[in-house]
Parts: sequence; structure tokens; C-alpha cells
Amino acid sequence: MNGEYAIQVRDVWKRYGLPLRPWLQRQVDRLRGENEREREAYGPWALRDISFDVKQGESLGIVGRNGAGKSTLLKLIAGVSPATYGSLQVNGRLFPMIELAAGIHRDLTGRENIKLLGAIMGFSSRQMDVKMPEVEAFAELGEWLDKPVWQYSSGMQARLGFSVAVNVDADILLIDEVLSVGDVNFQKKCLNRMDELSNSGVTVIFVTHNPYSIERLCERAIYVQDGSMTAQGSPSDILNAYFKRSMDRSTVIAGKELLAADMREGTGAFRVIGITLHDIVNSAEITGFSTGDTVDVRIALSVKEPTSSYRFSLRIVDPAGTVVSYIDLPSSMRHSLPLREDCTLECRIANINLLPGQYWIDVVAREVAGPVIDSASYAYTFDVHGNNDVLERMEHRGIVYLPANWKLVDEPVLD
Repeated sequence: MNGEYAIQVRDVWKRYGLPLRPWLQRQVDRLRGENEREREAYGPWALRDISFDVKQGESLGIVGRNGAGKSTLLKLIAGVSPATYGSLQVNGRLFPMIELAAGIHRDLTGRENIKLLGAIMGFSSRQMDVKMPEVEAFAELGEWLDKPVWQYSSGMQARLGFSVAVNVDADILLIDEVLSVGDVNFQKKCLNRMDELSNSGVTVIFVTHNPYSIERLCERAIYVQDGSMTAQGSPSDILNAYFKRSMDRSTVIAGKELLAADMREGTGAFRVIGITLHDIVNSAEITGFSTGDTVDVRIALSVKEPTSSYRFSLRIVDPAGTVVSYIDLPSSMRHSLPLREDCTLECRIANINLLPGQYWIDVVAREVAGPVIDSASYAYTFDVHGNNDVLERMEHRGIVYLPANWKLVDEPVLD
């Protein structure tokens, strides 16, 4: 194995269950004169033709929908499950956090389990005694460390396992979605610790459904879909590919069409029947714009009951479902835009510094002191195109582009 690489995966295929049935099928096909040479014909396969390298000290993110094969791939790298075909080589001491309770004995105390996990990693009891204060401080379990693990909540088990993983000097960490179990403060602490480990040369393979964790922690990412690796590249490129393929567009308004009124919330005093995006110079309809542009959003309304006062909101949502911005009709205008008949509301949004990608608009209308009138999630989708200046400054990372100027300030150094 090349010493430059921590992990090398070559032509890996994985099939669960006994191989007898596909083997028998292949023999029957041969007797019939239908000798199919392709492996794909004798599935089903959990993984197909997976090949990639991970350099020493590199952080790799793995994204994909549930059932795509991400956890299976990590189990193969960890050595807890064999590949049906292909080879995997690992260079270094590896700690897998691929199951919440992996390696943890429920009848032992938390402290005893720390020593057990250390022993699995090859550390002696004396060596773990030296590491114990650091692990104990990170876990923040207090007196619970001396109680059996069967009394722990799932979040406490995550604290215990992760605290050992990040404090036992592993060369390679495999992290599979376990951070989603802990509380928010512990998740932040874990992410900060993983930042430190990545910067110190530890190799990290990270599986999560939190896209911003992938962008924050990983230098590179791969996209696994239906057992196959369909793409690899920068985290931003892979996440864009993932979101575009996985987002359910069933609720998106296409032109003037939208969900039937009886399938939507609200009293129905008026309904949104269409959303369009327009250039502010020539009013032409557009489907996207560049970072920093100003655009008009037009919302066509079908009015059934005259409404003189109402609240109207647009929510801009990114592919991960995060509300990027909430744009309200100002309270001072609630009485100045009465709805008497079918009409169109126009909202001009200036200097939209969203980074390149695909976004959605939710619409919500309410009575000022009453119930919802109309509501539609993912009602409209649009694209933001980058320009060279933005791409050079931001490299696609984050949510918004914030223009900034830098300079040196001559000030005395504080002692």
C-alpha cells in the first residue's frame, strides 16, 4: 500500500446474505447457454464497483440517501464486514464510530467501557488510566461514569463512545451519523474537536445528513446512490448534486399550476396560484440570477373574499431545508394593499447575496390576528448563478456571500 494513503478501496462489491442463490442462478444460466459475465446480473448488491483513495490526514465526507450504502461502506473499511469482491487497505490505527453502541457493553459502567474501548484499540489498562481524565472531561457525564451503561440514554452513549474516539490517538476516525443523537452543545463540541483532529493530521471519514458539517469538516466528498459511487469532488459540488437528485419537487408550482386548494392549509379567502421571478430592468421572466442581483418576485393571487388586512411572508429555503431568510410584508403596508379581486403582489428583493445553488420559496398568508389563509411549502424553485469574483472569494462554502474589505491597522500590541 502506498504510504501516502490512509485508505485505498478498489473495485469493491458487497452482497448480503448467502451467495448460494446467485451462484445457483449463474449455473442455471450456463446450462441454458446464457452465460452472463456481468456481476450486476447476480445481485442484489448493497455496493457496486466502489473505488477511491483517502490520503493521510484528509477529511472525506460521504453523502447519500438512506439505504444508499454509506454505512455498509464504512463497515467494510472498519473490517467488521467483508467485501464480496474487491479489496480494501487501511494504513493506521482505526477507530470506528459506525454504530452507537459498537464495542460498548451495557452491563459495564461508563468508566469500565472506556477501558474496554481502549483495549479494542490496543491500549493497555495503564495507558487508559492516563487518558481517563481527558476522556472523562470531554464526555461530561459526571457521576454517570460509574453507573452501568444500560441506564444511559442514547445521547449519553453517544457522548461516551465519541469521547473515547477523539481522545485515544487514532490515525483514522470513521464517524457515521452518531453526532445527531447528542444535544446541540455537545454536537458543537464534537465538531470543534473534529476540526482540531483534522488540522492535526488525523484522517476522518464522515457520514452525516447535515450538509454544513460536511462543508465545514471535509476537504473532499463522494456521493453514493443505490450502492454506486456516482460522483466525487469538492463538498459543495457533491452536495449540490445530492440535493438536486434527492429533493422532492412534487409540491413545486410549475408555471401557474399548484396543489389543489383542498390539499392546502388555510381558510382560502385568497390563494396563491402562481409565482414568477422577473428582471428589474425589462420585467422579463427569469428562472435564476447571479449572486448580488436584485429581482422582483411576483405572486399571483385568486381572491375569493375581499381582504383588507393580512400578513404575507416569503421564506427562502436552501436544499437542506434551512430557512435562509424570512421576508415579511411590513406591518405598515398591511392596510395599504387591500385585495378586492384577482391580482398580483410584487416583492422586490435587493442585493441577494446567496451563494450559487438551488433554492426554494415557501409562501404563508395569515389574517393579522387570526388563522392561516394560505400556505404552500416549496412553492417555487430558482437557481443562483455564481460569478468569478464570488467563486474566488468563497469557493462555494457557506450560505450567503458577505462583501468585505481588509486592511492593516497600526495599533499598539496589547500586553
